[in-house]
Amino acid sequence: MAYEVTDWKKPNCTLPLKVDDLSAREESSREINQTRGEGGGLNANYRTVEALAIASNTLGTKLGMEYGRHFIFKTAGFGIITLDFCDEDHRNKAAEIL
Repeated sequence: MAYEVTDWKKPNCTLPLKVDDLSAREESSREINQTRGEGGGLNANYRTVEALAIASNTLGTKLGMEYGRHFIFKTAGFGIITLDFCDEDHRNKAAEIL
């Protein structure tokens, strides 16, 4: 079932994050566009994909959180990525560090 439609483990444990606060990467790759004509991460732009990678890495290294156990990627759009957490405590710790 799609995460953007239903709560993952507990209601109201989402955390929206601004993509621009996490990544300054270009939205598309000039190098890939020149050699192959296009490219991207699952139809997402590179900045959004990098922001998710940075957030996940930060939560893992600084807070010991594990993707799929403590949080998941819920959805993205309009310059925001949203993570869903297993409970309020993990969401609140993530909000402090991110």
